[in-house]
Amino acid sequence: MKRAGSNWRAAILVAAMATVLLAGCGGGPKADDEDSKPANPTLLVSAARAELHPMTSELRLLGKTVAMRHVIIRAPTAGRVIGMKLVSGDSVRKGQVVAHVINREIEAAEAGLAVASKIDPQDAPALRASVGRYNHTAGIPVAAPEAGIVSQPPVSSGQMVADLDTIVDLIDPASLYIDTSVPVSQLSLIRPGMSATVTTPFRPGIQFPARIVAILPSFDATSATSSVRTDFTGTERIAQAGAPVEVRVQTASVPDAIVVPAAALFQDQGVDRYHVFVIGSDGRAHKKNIKVGLRDGDLVQVTDGIKQGDVVVTSGGYALSDGLGVHVAQNNQ
Repeated sequence: MKRAGSNWRAAILVAAMATVLLAGCGGGPKADDEDSKPANPTLLVSAARAELHPMTSELRLLGKTVAMRHVIIRAPTAGRVIGMKLVSGDSVRKGQVVAHVINREIEAAEAGLAVASKIDPQDAPALRASVGRYNHTAGIPVAAPEAGIVSQPPVSSGQMVADLDTIVDLIDPASLYIDTSVPVSQLSLIRPGMSATVTTPFRPGIQFPARIVAILPSFDATSATSSVRTDFTGTERIAQAGAPVEVRVQTASVPDAIVVPAAALFQDQGVDRYHVFVIGSDGRAHKKNIKVGLRDGDLVQVTDGIKQGDVVVTSGGYALSDGLGVHVAQNNQ
């Protein structure tokens, strides 16, 4: 009996130790499964709604003004120009006297009279009267045959000119057009008849209405551009030839485009495809492949993939994955 009691107590001790070991190895009662799971991560983001907005696409091109018609005022004779007061940009009326030219023969006669007066003072008055009868004016008047704008600096007063030398170069402002340079890659977007808007640093703050008239048969291999003729359509125009200008041409327009901020777009690596993250009613970000259309500043048209009213993530996208929980910053959406 004594050996049996000892064996019984030993069995109880072994059973107790097994219970402790099982509890330590997870064999005991388990904790609540929900409490043992890690919390789902939530990313703080900014967002915006896809909205309807009119969109336009335009090209910004460089060019310069060109005058098709020049009016050249030439010297009527060789001599010295006097009375010239014109500067570049001045308007000249038809028939306006712009200067006088003193004939070289008159100047030679006057120089000879000064010498003769010293050699023979008694005959000087008669010689002076003879020269005066020949030179009864202050020179030959030079008048403008047509109205125009002074395009180049004219000759200055006191300058000697030969017969038929250019004294003033006028341009006809009605003949001005714009030689516009268009990159070859964008030439397919331009068509005659398109409306345009012209600006120049010479007239800051003023927009001149214009129209694309023709694609010229010229190509500049150095800049890879082709020339396009653009005409002014309004009564007011740039009055300088060779003036640098910017020509803006509207190439497309959508009055009710679905747009999102450009910051919401993410480009698939290595391909010309884009996606956005749309925040669903479940509070999670869902990746949506989209097709883009027009771009206008910070807005981008989406032609397929989302609908008006969808909320898209505009920051934190690179840390997102499809199905990740998100929280939109207050007063951001």
